[in-house]
Amino acid sequence: MNHNLISAARGDIPLDLAIENIKLVNVFTGEIYPAAIGIYQDKIAHVTKPGVTTLQAKQVIDGQGKYAIPGLIDTHVHIESSMLTPSAYAEVVLPHGTTTVVTDPHEITNVLGEEGLAYMIEASKDLDLRILTYLPSCVPSAPRLETSGADFTPELVEKLIQWDGIDGLAEVMNYYDVIHQDPRMAGIVQAALDAGKIAQGHAPTLSGRDLSAYLVAGIDSDHECRTGEEALEKLQAGMIVEIRESSFSYNVAPIAKVIKDKGYLPNVCLCSDDVKANDLLQQGHMNHVVRRAIEEGIDPINAIRYGTLNAANRLRRTDIGAISPGRIADIVLLDDIKTMVVSDVFTSGKLIVEKGNLIRKQNVVNPPKHFMNTVKLPEIKEEDLSITVEDPHATIAKVNAIEYDYAPGIPTNFHEVTLPVINGEVNLGEYDGKKAPLNYIAVFHRHGHNNNVAKGVLAGFGIIEGAVATTVAHDSHNLAVLGVNKTDMKLAANHLRESNGGMVAVKNGEIVAELKLPIAGLMTTEGAEEFSPRINAFLDRIEASMMPGKNPIHRLIIATLPVIPKAKITDMGLVDVDNQKFVPLVIETN
Repeated sequence: MNHNLISAARGDIPLDLAIENIKLVNVFTGEIYPAAIGIYQDKIAHVTKPGVTTLQAKQVIDGQGKYAIPGLIDTHVHIESSMLTPSAYAEVVLPHGTTTVVTDPHEITNVLGEEGLAYMIEASKDLDLRILTYLPSCVPSAPRLETSGADFTPELVEKLIQWDGIDGLAEVMNYYDVIHQDPRMAGIVQAALDAGKIAQGHAPTLSGRDLSAYLVAGIDSDHECRTGEEALEKLQAGMIVEIRESSFSYNVAPIAKVIKDKGYLPNVCLCSDDVKANDLLQQGHMNHVVRRAIEEGIDPINAIRYGTLNAANRLRRTDIGAISPGRIADIVLLDDIKTMVVSDVFTSGKLIVEKGNLIRKQNVVNPPKHFMNTVKLPEIKEEDLSITVEDPHATIAKVNAIEYDYAPGIPTNFHEVTLPVINGEVNLGEYDGKKAPLNYIAVFHRHGHNNNVAKGVLAGFGIIEGAVATTVAHDSHNLAVLGVNKTDMKLAANHLRESNGGMVAVKNGEIVAELKLPIAGLMTTEGAEEFSPRINAFLDRIEASMMPGKNPIHRLIIATLPVIPKAKITDMGLVDVDNQKFVPLVIETN
């Protein structure tokens, strides 16, 4: 019990800060009214009744009639997907009104294991952004079907879930093994439940009895809804739906269409999942997700509730998520609740953002030097990229290609194509079907545990010239190279092998664009202001002549994640995600 806070609430001792002349957005009652907020140390001590705006405090700030909302909460994000370190990430999202995020560091953990996890926890301390770290549940995401840089077994999870700085179990992506009661996944989920920690969900396209099985297992949320119908079924089942608007998945519009007329829904939250640094700068963060919800017809107060109170309730936190006595003083002042343009931000009672500008530098924790040396594989030769057949007399081959953007809710699926075989090698150059041009893909294990390489064919991924290689390849982050010819693919892959990671584009034997990501092959050492122009330049160059169309980075990184339906490729081969089994690349030859 904080006796001084009680005294400050009663008015027996002075408040430290009063924010007067604001329009309070009350997330409990759904009202907006004139008020003033009294703060003692890091807590809200008193909020005046409607129209009463005078408080005695050591410091008084005029809110200038702005809207006051609670600090915004992101219930599911991967900081590494911004390509920034935690401190740099904090500096770019705080000015957008985000004060709390739940992060799943499974990107770096799949590369560096416990060391990567420990770094992200340490680098998240002493920031004005409250970072709640959840323990990655899927390292790797599909253990029988891929190899990453680490292996988080149930026994290890049972130990790590007790670490200081671990607040829950991050998205349980291997939903197939959960509902089929695989001992590994059952043990991982049970370890979190036994520790009294939240187990976050990931359940794309799950429906009916399978959805019920996932919920019964103790996992009650999902951020993977891509259609309104899917979201509604999950909401009706009592699941917490975290509506996502990221750099790669635009789920607000289809879900809002279904729920906007249903009033306030207590089991809806908002999240960003994967947002690049340039999008954070240009569009915003959680204020952008709330704004998109409002644009799609959701009532502004409800949209704000979803990004504040509902999120806090989901996290079992009664100390954040609202502007009310006893809660931490995370407060955002807005010029307008529909546009969600942020003016000022207070975290734990301190003014952090003033007139849209961050006024406090964030604490930087540099990673260990060996984090800059994580691409470990031998030199790649052109023959490593060839797709060969066993029959020396074959002239054609029927092949399982991975098709991009197959349907709403199904980002990829298999698409059979018939290709010429020349001297025992499948050739894409002669293909003129409806999904042309086809691309090659190869995935190389890059963590030094084996020499795995898998090869495949892509349809609809849209590379028309050259090759692009990346060490950002969710979620095991092996080295993937995509292209139209093996010469450029070899150069691109070897360049990343030598430069320790990132993304690179090669055309006609020359490097035409590059994003250097030296930390684990995932993150930059730069801040968002310095790095974002590099992302924009990379995108501009590859979109102009190599990968026309929207979302080229998504096309680079989506093919390797074997827990998103339906067709994927890992370092071990082609994966049928729905059935969690390998399928052949070459179906038959003649």
